[in-house]
Amino acid sequence: MVTLPAATGEHGSSREVDISTEGSRMKKRTKKKTRDSSLAQKHRDLLKFAAMMQDSHVNYVILGVENQMEVHYAMPVRNMVYDALQYDKQVAMIAADNRRNKRFSSETMRNNGEFLSGFLRTDKILPVITLTLYFGTEPWDGPLSLREMYDINDSKLLDFVPDYRVQLIQPMTLSEDDFEKFHTSLREVLQTIKYSVDAQKLTEYITQNERMHRLDLSAANVINTVAGIGLEIKQDRGKVDMCKAIEDLKAESRAEGREEGREEGREEGHTKGRAETIEQTVAMLRNMKIPKETILSQLQRTFSLSEEEANRIYNTK
Repeated sequence: MVTLPAATGEHGSSREVDISTEGSRMKKRTKKKTRDSSLAQKHRDLLKFAAMMQDSHVNYVILGVENQMEVHYAMPVRNMVYDALQYDKQVAMIAADNRRNKRFSSETMRNNGEFLSGFLRTDKILPVITLTLYFGTEPWDGPLSLREMYDINDSKLLDFVPDYRVQLIQPMTLSEDDFEKFHTSLREVLQTIKYSVDAQKLTEYITQNERMHRLDLSAANVINTVAGIGLEIKQDRGKVDMCKAIEDLKAESRAEGREEGREEGREEGHTKGRAETIEQTVAMLRNMKIPKETILSQLQRTFSLSEEEANRIYNTK
């Protein structure tokens, strides 16, 4: 479970909102989607009911999260569709509740429009906030608003066209002060992604961060996946010691290095012996006055050499 601090105003306090990473589609979307007449077929990566505090007031919202490993160049449209579907669902649920509880009386209903829609003049819906978490290490170069996607530049016309903005969280652009605003394991996830392009900084960050000694299992799995570290995750009561995992990886790399060194020595000896055999073959065929073309053909066939390699070896003798 990774947790995200709820967004608040300048003077507001915040309550944290749980963002589950388990089962979310964090992998690159490769599955082909087919068009369906029903927009309800679309699904978010995550949807949560959230309470956000501004001063002493609590505001309730629907918080949606989209996890992106790659830049999506139609993200404004995609998120807008998700939000619109959620608003439509709220209206439908309120209307169904009104009809189920027979709220359409002469005292409550002002006009036929309320009866036909099922939505009363006094009914309200919750705002929907969609956050896009971009886990890629390359800068996001896609549009962040509908206006950036339009093929028009007429400002007078654009005044009549609604816009929609993407609320993007991109670890690579966050400052240290920004990271301090996250009080849960999402901070470690985002910082690891930022440092993943620099092996030394990444190692220093993980080994020198006390919070990495007892990291949530789901957060550790996210870090391992999106940063491509390749650690062997060993949990203890749902917690993972990432510092020990790094040390284990280093020890394994050193052992592999020693084995590779021995293997390279064996391979080097094999390569040297093969080169000597080829040289001896060329010398023998020359002494036998075998034509050059025949020698080259024999070298290519016997030693699996290219024509260029055979020519080079022949001309150096």
